[in-house]
Amino acid sequence: MPYLATKRLFDIAASAIGLVALLPIAAAVGLLIKLSDGGPVFFAQIRIGQRGQPFRMWKFRSMIPHAEAMGAPVTTRNDPRITRLGRFLRKTKLDEWPQLWHVLTGEMSLVGPRPEVPRYVARYTPEQRRILDYQPGITDLATMLFRHEEALLGGAKDLEAFYMDYCLPKKIELNLRYADHANFWRDLWIILQTLCPYWAAVLATYALALAASFWLACALRSDFHLTGGAYRMFTHCLPCMLAPQLLLLSRGGQLRGLMSYFSTPEMLQLFAALAAAMILQWGLGYALLGVSAPGISLLLMDFILAFFVLCAVRMSLRLLREQCANPTPTPPVARRRVAIIGTGEHATNLALQFARGPNPARRVVAFFDDDPLTWNKRPHDIPVFGMPECLLNPEWVEKIDEVIVALPQADPRRLSQVTDMLKTLPLKVTLAPGLPP
Repeated sequence: MPYLATKRLFDIAASAIGLVALLPIAAAVGLLIKLSDGGPVFFAQIRIGQRGQPFRMWKFRSMIPHAEAMGAPVTTRNDPRITRLGRFLRKTKLDEWPQLWHVLTGEMSLVGPRPEVPRYVARYTPEQRRILDYQPGITDLATMLFRHEEALLGGAKDLEAFYMDYCLPKKIELNLRYADHANFWRDLWIILQTLCPYWAAVLATYALALAASFWLACALRSDFHLTGGAYRMFTHCLPCMLAPQLLLLSRGGQLRGLMSYFSTPEMLQLFAALAAAMILQWGLGYALLGVSAPGISLLLMDFILAFFVLCAVRMSLRLLREQCANPTPTPPVARRRVAIIGTGEHATNLALQFARGPNPARRVVAFFDDDPLTWNKRPHDIPVFGMPECLLNPEWVEKIDEVIVALPQADPRRLSQVTDMLKTLPLKVTLAPGLPP
């Protein structure tokens, strides 16, 4: 069956199921919105759809009444127009539920470029207007990668100008690139990633690895003769074993970092979190299970196995990433507070060399990168704040002393664009070795 026909059949089935299945939750949300401030439950806004046709798009209201007349259509993380309930609705994507009706009627699709307001579409270039050839959707590649857009816009001096000049072109570029290779399975992958944020995937990976470690510990204790008693020990004690481990791994920042970046600091963090979890496991086990709680020997065995299993998982992902990249050694550059543009091997090797240097003040405090997949992640526990254009926000002038451009594989035009932009900043700019002057 052709892709578009398959896509439409899936849209009809999924939107109908979603409208019915989520109706009780939607009714509760509507009641809470009405009770919170007495304003309207829904918010409607004119958007531009396929072939430039305007339509009225509906959402659950997440802002105060008449918020549109009080500011730009885009919002920041601390926008006072967003209600307390609205922040929850936006974070969980429940405010998008009414758009399933648009999908059912054919005005939208589940996956497609997000429709923009007329004032933004009017400023599209001829190349950007190609995006209007496609049916708009509830989610798309750009929506998924710009999941933290409100935080990305947080330091912008002119919010709307920053969005129009840097965010919107990037979104259109991502969606045009995706549209050229769209297929049904890629659409399903985008839906899954939209519903399941990165931290949830990391949490699930850790949970499976830790459960496997505890199963192996129980098997070793019984010399791999898994009798009914061994199975009961595993099933009864598993929640008490996993909960402290996942809690302390989360508090240690393990759910924020990119799993494919793994070195000594991350290994020490894993060790400390699992060691502290072992103490909690002992106390929690005796509090809930009494004499059936796992003994000290089993706890120690599980601690050792969990540490090595998680290290093996992280190291395997690191090796996979390195095999797919083209590592280039980079000599260190001595500065106090450094921001690096790039998150590839060239950039992260440089950050590690700074961290291992004799002077602790020589350190990387921020990454910036064109790849939205890295935004709001923490390679080597250093945050990636967003695209390089975020450095234009005035707050960064006081936070860093130098910018290092480490994009050896970048398109020459993009590299020239980035360096020209940095010349406007009162900061020292350095091109990492291997880049054209």
